[in-house]
Amino acid sequence: MTSLLIIGAGSFSPEVEELAGLLGYTDIAFLDDNPSRAYCSPVIGTTADIASFRSKYDTAIVALGNNNTRMKYHQILKDCGYTIPILIHPTAYVSPTAEIAPGCIIRAKAVVSRDVKLGEATILNVGALIDHHVEIGYGCHILMGAVVRNKVKVEPLTRVESLSLIQ
Repeated sequence: MTSLLIIGAGSFSPEVEELAGLLGYTDIAFLDDNPSRAYCSPVIGTTADIASFRSKYDTAIVALGNNNTRMKYHQILKDCGYTIPILIHPTAYVSPTAEIAPGCIIRAKAVVSRDVKLGEATILNVGALIDHHVEIGYGCHILMGAVVRNKVKVEPLTRVESLSLIQ
């Protein structure tokens, strides 16, 4: 599996593209509704084309920062039968007891401790620290350097700002 279709070509997408490349993806393309403002290429279509690219790309992920929009397109990918990967940066630490759902993007230096559950299409940004026995709902975005303390439950679609402490 070396091909990956990324939904979104905005400012977050180059980070996802780089991470995918580190993980061995070599054929990476993008769908975006504003290709003239894209940060990545090739933009081969718009989000209206998701279903039509299923025969060329069997694996796809959403790289959009807006939680609701990310979940909308994540569901469309599921409905179209795409394989939705989990992308974990090589410098991140993820406990072997953690449960990571499809569509999660875990960036550099993030830590996911023991018995953590990450819901679908959650983004852990650079240096996010998730302590033990935490449950993070689907579609969350934990920004750079944020800390989620042990035994906390983060509701779906929550955005945790950079350098925040959730306890």
